[in-house]
Amino acid sequence: MQRQHHETLLDRPMAEIFAALVGVVGHGRWGGEGLLGSGGGVLPSGTRYEQQRGSVLRRGRVVECIRPVSITLQETLLDPPCRVELKLRWRLEPGDAGSRLQLDAIYKLAGAASFRKEHWDRRIRAHCSRMLASLEAALAEEAQDEGSSVSGQKMGSTSIAVANVTSVSGKPTFRKSLNR
Repeated sequence: MQRQHHETLLDRPMAEIFAALVGVVGHGRWGGEGLLGSGGGVLPSGTRYEQQRGSVLRRGRVVECIRPVSITLQETLLDPPCRVELKLRWRLEPGDAGSRLQLDAIYKLAGAASFRKEHWDRRIRAHCSRMLASLEAALAEEAQDEGSSVSGQKMGSTSIAVANVTSVSGKPTFRKSLNR
C-alpha cells in the first residue's frame, strides 16, 4: 500500500469549507449536486458512482460522510491493463486562524500498474493537488461573490459591463501649448 498526505490551511469556517468540498469532490465524480441528499450536503454512505475520463474508468462508492468533518471515498481506477485501488479521505479540523484540511490518499497498484509505480504516484499526487487548488478557488470565488457586489450584480459578471466613458458632443477643440 502506497500513501500520500496533503494538507492546507484555510481561513474559513469548517461548515463553509465542507460545503465547498462536497461540490469540488462531486464535480468530477457524480456531477456535484447529483447525490446530495436533503440533509444539508451529507452524502449517503454506500452511494456508488462511475465516471469515464479519457482512458480511465473511475468506479467508486462513498464510504463515509460526516458533516462537517470528513468524506471518505473508495475508488477503483481502471486504465487497461492497469488497475489502482484508491482510498481518498478528506478531514477537516479547527485551527487557530480557520481550518486545517488533510487529504490522505492510500492506494494499491495491481496488474500492469505495479510496473508503473512512479507514473501512478505522480498522477495521484497531481489529482490531490488539483482537488485542493479547486477547493481554494471555489472558496475564493464564494468570498468574492459575498463581499463585492455592486447594485445587485456580481463582480466579474459578463452580462453587464461598466466602463468610465466621457462622451463628447460636437467638435473637440485643441489648444496650442504655450510652453514649447
